[in-house]
Amino acid sequence: MKRLSLFIIVLIGCAKNDQPFQLNEKTYEMWQEFIRPTKAELAWAEIPWKSTFYDGLIESDMKQKPVLLWAMNGHPLGCT
Repeated sequence: MKRLSLFIIVLIGCAKNDQPFQLNEKTYEMWQEFIRPTKAELAWAEIPWKSTFYDGLIESDMKQKPVLLWAMNGHPLGCT
């Protein structure tokens, strides 16, 4: 039963859409709402991030909490 459900989902998801996406007066508001981030998607902005690793270390030491260090190398979209 699970395989059949998965097959149906894949089949529907891969169905060819003959109509291209259009931006016009009828679809403008729908696309605007679709593109606008939700409150849940913007939750990361509510976190009081520290601008330097040192400031984070000092605060984590005072509060006895762990530190998250996010480091990356290259293009942020992985286009390297």
